[in-house]
Amino acid sequence: MANRTRQHAAPAQVRVGIEALMSEALLISRRERKKLTTKAQLLDAARRLFAEKTVAKTTIDEITEAADVSRATFFNYFQSKNAILQELWVEQISSFSASVDRHIGIKVSTFERLRNMFREFVREALKQPDYFKAVTAELELDWSTPEVSKVRVDRFHDALERLVATGISQGDIGTDHKIRFIAQMIGAVYISILREWRLDPDYDLSARFDEAARFLANAIRPTGSKAL
Repeated sequence: MANRTRQHAAPAQVRVGIEALMSEALLISRRERKKLTTKAQLLDAARRLFAEKTVAKTTIDEITEAADVSRATFFNYFQSKNAILQELWVEQISSFSASVDRHIGIKVSTFERLRNMFREFVREALKQPDYFKAVTAELELDWSTPEVSKVRVDRFHDALERLVATGISQGDIGTDHKIRFIAQMIGAVYISILREWRLDPDYDLSARFDEAARFLANAIRPTGSKAL
């Protein structure tokens, strides 16, 4: 009789154990969702304030007030204002890299690929022009500090390398120069245009990027091929 009682009790204990594990999993899931929500609130607040006031003039207290969280909570996610800026840069470079890969997957010429990729960027930049100008300006300031900038610059050029490699494989980018060098030259044109856009309020970003796509496609085409 005692054995039968223990046999009946075992499944009940198992059920209780499973329910406890499920409750714990749900609690962890809620906690993780809460963390993600809070981090997103801080990033959204930083975007708005950087666009309105520039990065330099925005304080951590203003970010926490806009995000409706405490100053202590801010430091649970970011060590400094610069850390939140770096997070926004990671977001931008990830978006840029995804755009490159998306356009690589479309069978068009390198000229069309560059033009379409640049046009996509222009559409996004013009949705939040002040934010893009503020953040790209601030990020350029620390390019002279290799330990800060090298990782993100490498990611930027890595994405462009994939674009160049695709162009070489389809025959409309020449092989006179190393792939990395060509990627760096494309990146230099891209950054130069953004800099001019920040400095000149009348700068036609869309027209300049279209012009840049044609210029670059002609500059990197195989020797002896017809110019666009």
